[in-house]
Amino acid sequence: MNVLLINPSTGYYNRALFNPLGLLSIGSHLRRIGHNVKLVDRCITRDNYKKTIAEFKPGIIGISLMSSRGLKDAMKISAYAHSIGIPVAWGGAMPSMQHEICLENENVDYVMFSEGEFTFEELIEVVEGRRDVHSVLSLCYKENGKICRNPDRPFADLADMPITDYSLIDVEKYLQHYLGCEKMIYMYSSKGCPCSCTFCTNNYFHKCTHRKRPNEYVIKELKYLVDTYGVDGVYFSDELWVTRKEDARDFCRRLKENDLHIHFGIQCRVGMFTKEDFQMLYDAGCRWAFFGIETGSREMQKRIHKNINYDKIIPTFEELKEIGITSLASFIIGYPGETVEQVSETVELLKHISANLTPVYHFTPLPGTQLYNEAVASGKYKPEKDLKELSKQIATETLGQNLSNVPSTDLKVIRACFEWRVFTKRDALETEKPFQFAIQTVISGLHAITQKGPIFFFIDGFRAFKDFSYVFWYSHAYPKIKKKYKL
Repeated sequence: MNVLLINPSTGYYNRALFNPLGLLSIGSHLRRIGHNVKLVDRCITRDNYKKTIAEFKPGIIGISLMSSRGLKDAMKISAYAHSIGIPVAWGGAMPSMQHEICLENENVDYVMFSEGEFTFEELIEVVEGRRDVHSVLSLCYKENGKICRNPDRPFADLADMPITDYSLIDVEKYLQHYLGCEKMIYMYSSKGCPCSCTFCTNNYFHKCTHRKRPNEYVIKELKYLVDTYGVDGVYFSDELWVTRKEDARDFCRRLKENDLHIHFGIQCRVGMFTKEDFQMLYDAGCRWAFFGIETGSREMQKRIHKNINYDKIIPTFEELKEIGITSLASFIIGYPGETVEQVSETVELLKHISANLTPVYHFTPLPGTQLYNEAVASGKYKPEKDLKELSKQIATETLGQNLSNVPSTDLKVIRACFEWRVFTKRDALETEKPFQFAIQTVISGLHAITQKGPIFFFIDGFRAFKDFSYVFWYSHAYPKIKKKYKL
């Protein structure tokens, strides 16, 4: 069957572009079993989707939605596909957690929740008339006017997943300047996380499990990217890179044995690695590490179930700086019920932590998470009633509904101050060249907004200027608030 996989346009987005790892994995699996697959990433190209559908003649269209960002484009494509009789299946984090609101839309026929590789394979058999829809695990659908949900599919062994088929995309369009790399790309080496943070969708989507992809698969994929495209950097997008030190040691050993001279970045937890471990990672090519700290308040840390050793936070980043690994420590402000005192504790930690980059985000209640459910149950947050309303949901870059006890302007000023501080920091990265983070941010932003043609360049360029002005205004125009938090 001809299978069209679409990553919908998210509209303007000032971050660098990710290669669609989920769709790549699904497409690679479907190709492996004999289907003809075409992958279209509308964050990269704005080609006429009606023309693409007419020329390719798909038997089914799969659309990936990791958040509500791509909903407007997804609904538009689904409506057209439905009008000409092509079944449409949605998948990804957002539909997985909100399958009912998705299927209430007349143009969405199926929702695949959790992983989609084997579910999509069986769904194709349903469309071809070779399988009963009731037998497909992890599938939601409509039957006699009712929304039905089949039982969950057991998580797949990642050793059963194919090596990613990068011919499905134009790899060159995803290569980025990032933290000293000229051609960095995103990859995955594991799925899920064993932790249970109350603000995170991991509890629902991955059920607090972590599965490691075989290191030999990862190395083979890396070697292909290096040999074919000259890739010199990889950012492992895993929620948690490893849970066992043995896997980290094995990966570093294999990198050296295969003579792969690349730099890589990971996401990990405070307290997992010692200084000696970080040195081993550096020697193998690790040049940046991301940590979700999330709050400087011990009380709030317990409430969100972060469960990291608070006393190891500052020493960890001092060790990374000494070794030469660029460190990123992310924080969230504006949790439901959070007080000025608790936010002030986060600000104090932000001022004293020696992490190179300290992104600060506004809290956004994500469906399926404990904090979302609590906010809805208490009546403090009204859930969206349909896809049109959900598509207007504001992401963490901008403050939406403030559920904390901290004034909204305070939250905006705090976030803007730390964004401005990092952007203008001379030594934000572990490099001898000054202002490299600011330079790379501009380059990545230009790369993102030049992919869709000259018209979108001017539109997105104007929006980027608005974002810059927003940060500049809130970081400079409120001296009383800055004094309040000693910024």
